[in-house]
Amino acid sequence: MSLIDTIISKALEFEGVSESPPGSNNVIFNTDYYGEEVEGEAYPWCVTFLWDVFRMCNASSVFCDGQKTASTEFVYSHYNDGRLFSQGQAGDIVLIKTSSAASNRNVNHAGLVIKRNNDGSYDTVEGNTGGNIADGGAVMRRTRSMNGSGYKIVAFARPTYGAIEPMEEIAISAKLTVQGTNVNVRTSPNTNASIVKKLNTGAEIQASSRVLINGDSWFHFSDGWISGNYVQGWVKDYNDNNRWWYVEKGYIYPKSEWKTIAGKDYCFGPDGYLFVECYIKSEVNSNYYWVDDDGVYMSQYDTTTPDRKYRVVENYKTENAYQGYSGYVFSH
Repeated sequence: MSLIDTIISKALEFEGVSESPPGSNNVIFNTDYYGEEVEGEAYPWCVTFLWDVFRMCNASSVFCDGQKTASTEFVYSHYNDGRLFSQGQAGDIVLIKTSSAASNRNVNHAGLVIKRNNDGSYDTVEGNTGGNIADGGAVMRRTRSMNGSGYKIVAFARPTYGAIEPMEEIAISAKLTVQGTNVNVRTSPNTNASIVKKLNTGAEIQASSRVLINGDSWFHFSDGWISGNYVQGWVKDYNDNNRWWYVEKGYIYPKSEWKTIAGKDYCFGPDGYLFVECYIKSEVNSNYYWVDDDGVYMSQYDTTTPDRKYRVVENYKTENAYQGYSGYVFSH
C-alpha cells in the first residue's frame, strides 16, 4: 500500500467522529495537536484533522513539509511555491473558500482528496464539516465540484509523497525505566511531534509496541511515544518471534555475550535475543551451562554431558538465539 493510500485509509477510519459537546471544537484531533483538550471558536479543526492523520501515518514531515499548523491560510501559502494545482488527484489537500468567508481570506476550509470522478468532481474526506461547510463539527465524506453551492475550490495543494514509508508497529511487552532528565514523551514517533509530558530517570512505563524509523527507535505506551535512546529494560517481541531482548540507554543491547542483569546471568546471541531453556558451551572449559525458560543461568546444572533432548549451543557468539532467523536483527 502506498503512503497516499495509507493516509486516505487512515482518514476514512474517522468518518463520523464529531465534537463533544456539539459546537465546542473539542475533538481528538485538536487534543493531539495542542497536547490537551481545547474548546471554543479559536480552535477550528479541519487542518488539525489532516495534520493528525499524517502524523498517525508517520508522515508528519510530508504534511506542509513538517511545519505544524492549524491554519488553512498557512497551508495555502506554504504550497504556493508551484505546488498548487487547478486540478486535483488522490492525496491532494483540497483548499476551499465558502461564501461566508471574509473577503480578505484566500481559503477557509480544507480536506483530503480521495479520488477525482469522471464528471470532474472530487470525492473527499474532511474534518469539521457538515451543514456548515467550514464549521460543521464532524468528519465526513463529501463530493465537491469546482463551484459548488456555497463554496468554490480555490486550489489543490500537493504534498511531496514518497520519501517516507508508513510505519509498521511491532507489538511488544516491555516494562521500561526512563534513563535521563526531562525526556520528552511525544504524540507520535517524530522529534517534530507535540510534547505530551516529560519524564525523568526512574520513571517506569509499560510499552505495548515499538517502531524503527530512519534508524531511530521509539516505544509506544499509554501516554505517547518515547525515544529508545532514553529507556532501559526487557522487551518481548510478539509480532516478530516471541523472543526477549534487553535495551539500555543509547538504544544499545547485548549481543554475543553473557550479561549480569539485576544479579542474574543471561546469555544473548549475535541476533540480540536471549537464549532460553538450553545448554550453552563454556568458552574456557568443557562445561555446558544451563539457562532456564526465563534465560537465567542455573549453576547447579553445569555439566560436561548435556541432555541432547534440549538445544545445545556450541558457540553462543555465532549461533542466533532465535533459530528461525538467518541474519542479524537490525530492527531492535
